[in-house]
Amino acid sequence: MWHDVLPSRSEQREMKREALLRAAVSAFNRRGFSQTSLDEIAQNLGVTKAALYYYFPTKSALVAACFDRAMKVANESLATAKRDGRDGREKLILMLRRYLRTMIGELNESLLLTEEHALIPSDRAKLIEKRDTFERELRALVKEGIRDGSIVSCDPKLAVFVLLGAIHWVPKWFSLKGPWSDAQVATAISEMLDRMLSTSPAKRLAEDIGGIPLPNSQP
Repeated sequence: MWHDVLPSRSEQREMKREALLRAAVSAFNRRGFSQTSLDEIAQNLGVTKAALYYYFPTKSALVAACFDRAMKVANESLATAKRDGRDGREKLILMLRRYLRTMIGELNESLLLTEEHALIPSDRAKLIEKRDTFERELRALVKEGIRDGSIVSCDPKLAVFVLLGAIHWVPKWFSLKGPWSDAQVATAISEMLDRMLSTSPAKRLAEDIGGIPLPNSQP
C-alpha cells in the first residue's frame, strides 16, 4: 500500500531511537550523567518515560548506546581516512577532520567520553576495549607518519592524547547556531593540529574562521 513512500516499521523505530540518542547526548553534555534524568530526556522529546524504556531499560543502557554511537563514527572516520590518505600525517588529519565534523554537524552533538563511570562494569570494559583499539590505530598512523617523514619525531601516545583532547572538547563550546559552521570549525582545528605535527608546517593559519570557504561554495 503506499508503494514504499512511508518508512517501514523498522525504519521508523530506528529513526525514533536515533532521535532519543541525540536528545540523550545533548542532555548528558549539558548537565552530566548524574544530573540528567530519563524524565528530562522524555520531556524534551515530548514522549512518556515508558516510551524510553521500550528502547532502553535503564539510563546506563542509554549512555552505553551513546558511547557505541560515538565509537562507530570514530571508526568510520578512521576507515575513510586510511583509504583516502597518502601518508601517515594526511590519514591522521583527514580522520580528525571527518570525525569532528560528523560529530558536531550531522549528529549535532558529541558525547564527551568522560562519563564511563556511569556504565555498568561489563559495558565499561567493552568501551575501554573499543577505545583502546581506536587509540592504538591512531598511534599507528602517527608512527607511520614519523617513518615516512610527514610527522615530526614525537611520542605517539602523547600526541594522540593531545589530539583527542582537543577534538572532544569542541562540543562544550561549539553551537550550530553560532557564527561558524561545523565544516569551518573542523577545518580550522584540523589545520592547527596538522601544524603541530607536520614536518612541513603551514606558515600561517586562518585569521578569520568565518571566512573559510564552505564545501561546494563558489570562489
